Amino acid sequence: MFRLSNLKKFTKDNWTYLSCDFNVTGIENPFQEKTMWVAVEEKNKDMLADNVYDPFVLVPVILGMYYKQEVHIDGNISPRLYHNMQHYLMNIFDRFSDYTSPVKFTVNGFDTVSQTESLIGTGISCGVDSLVTIYDNYINETDPNFKINSLFFVNCGTHGDFEDEASHKKYWDRVALNKTGAEELGLPMYLVNSNFHAFTHKIGEQTIGYLAIYSCILSLQKYIRRYYTSSNFSYDEIAEFSKIQRDFDIAQYSESYMPHLISTECFELVIDGCQYTRNEKIERISDWKFAQKHLNVCVTPTDGGHNCSCCAKCMKTLIPLEAIGKLNDFSNVFDIQKYKENSFWWKCFFLIRKDKAAAETASSVFYAKEHGMKLPPKWVAKIYYFWCRCMRKLGWQN
Repeated sequence: MFRLSNLKKFTKDNWTYLSCDFNVTGIENPFQEKTMWVAVEEKNKDMLADNVYDPFVLVPVILGMYYKQEVHIDGNISPRLYHNMQHYLMNIFDRFSDYTSPVKFTVNGFDTVSQTESLIGTGISCGVDSLVTIYDNYINETDPNFKINSLFFVNCGTHGDFEDEASHKKYWDRVALNKTGAEELGLPMYLVNSNFHAFTHKIGEQTIGYLAIYSCILSLQKYIRRYYTSSNFSYDEIAEFSKIQRDFDIAQYSESYMPHLISTECFELVIDGCQYTRNEKIERISDWKFAQKHLNVCVTPTDGGHNCSCCAKCMKTLIPLEAIGKLNDFSNVFDIQKYKENSFWWKCFFLIRKDKAAAETASSVFYAKEHGMKLPPKWVAKIYYFWCRCMRKLGWQN
């Protein structure tokens, strides 16, 4: 059994923590951490509600379903979250993976959070998805009931393993980059830290990591009434590729319908951006001066967290920008010369990928072709790709 107990709130080293014990009985404990926690800077300590275990529901339940263990919370959670978990979310978790099975989930009772502020927030990473959400719901939104008024930056797995010191450095490098962007936008940026990824990484950050992000935001429902979480796929792409994402990425598998179920009596989670493909998102922000100054998409960043300009993530952003004639507009955030030196190989690579799992990434070259970019024939791409692989194996190329 996984049993969560001893919910408490305390301050240490200028951070305020909401923490609970995570006890494992009946099996050998697969986790090194014995507590699960989320934290905010001490100046924001009132944002954490300590009367419900809501932030500690999603991750323990899906872990319980993987390890075939009952989950019991020795305290209260919000009634709506409990209802949605029992009726809907656990079913989604079960369908997501061949390795998950429904388990018994019990709590001691129910309580609700009394909201004291009315923030409308979203995460800021300055990636394509993040910037489109900000562009649509802050720059272009006029209704105060829907207009973003706060930004959040969380540490729960997207920067690397909890046990890896380099991941924490990467987090703080990205904090510095995004804080500059938030200040330019004129919005407050709240930092959220956690150790959820000490648990989710046992299954896989990409597999269930988004549940950790949602959990971090749930911890702030005392202040946040509406939160936009940025989509990865469009509605059509989710319909087409969701089965491919089983056992790989729970967000891309179910993000068109799952997030709104992670809500409480005072908090609403909204998926935003499914109305666009990634290439449409890139085109949408291509003339926005802020994006040209702050866009950051890289999965293998250089020192300081800047775009490397030659990884797959950078390439599937830069190829569409080149196709619509906007490449040089983003020279402040990408090394355009490095892109040009590497882009032919990537264009060939994207062109010859046949597996459906690669379709979203490879779509950048098909988008480019639709916009008049000259691309090599597939037979040329295959020969060039094969030749490069041979040269690398022989040590004749880096």
